Amino acid sequence: MVEYRTVRGITLAFEFIDNGGELIVFLHGVGADRTGWEPQVTFFSEQGYSVAAIDMRGTGLSQSRDENGRALPITIADFAADVHELILALGFERAHWVGNSMGGVIIMEAFRQELPSIAKAVLTNTFAKHPDSALLLLRPASALKTKSLAEFAAERIPFAHRPDIAPEILAASIRAMAAKDVETYLLSWRETWSQDYRELLSKVGIPPLVITGSLDKITPPALGLEIAGLIPNAQYHEIQNASHLSNLDQPEEFNRVVLEFLKKP
Repeated sequence: MVEYRTVRGITLAFEFIDNGGELIVFLHGVGADRTGWEPQVTFFSEQGYSVAAIDMRGTGLSQSRDENGRALPITIADFAADVHELILALGFERAHWVGNSMGGVIIMEAFRQELPSIAKAVLTNTFAKHPDSALLLLRPASALKTKSLAEFAAERIPFAHRPDIAPEILAASIRAMAAKDVETYLLSWRETWSQDYRELLSKVGIPPLVITGSLDKITPPALGLEIAGLIPNAQYHEIQNASHLSNLDQPEEFNRVVLEFLKKP
């Protein structure tokens, strides 16, 4: 069920199930939205967790523009602060943060801000500093000069999934990206791929679970291994036959590994 809360002056939309248990917040990537976490929302709510899959500001059903029609400020720092304030607004002091790609970058920013609402963290298919950031930063703005966002999504999203992904899952991922506000999408893209958290990570005191996909060419396993090597006591797991959206490519293994991590004292 989609709910709405206004935090920090911005209205956020999110799927929310309150089971009275510990809260897990799911944070999507730059080309995705809350709907990409459906297998996790279903599974973890059945395990007794409270769950919230969030549309970040500028995405999906969350607010993209102000009352004058101007694009909202889009920064990784704002994303992290929004999530923290939403957790508090839902009546929780802490939550487990699970983030894919940009969502993982948001979690690293939350580490930088030392936000007290992080209980455990799961960083999936993400990076501390992308070695190809200079090239990546140019890609969508250049492509969208001659293509619609829907055309760009249909071209790029297949690379985020394993080759034999079910057609309906692929179509849903394409729809999520195609529906974005173009201006806030480009701002989110710029913010995501320009970050560098490598120096921060050795100081992180919350050992995360780092997940990668063996087929991921967008954020290859080496980038997840780098994160796991920099954060003291981090755990690492590579999912076979999964690409950039490993939670959709192999949801059963993804859910199992995350549940085992969350259950550990």
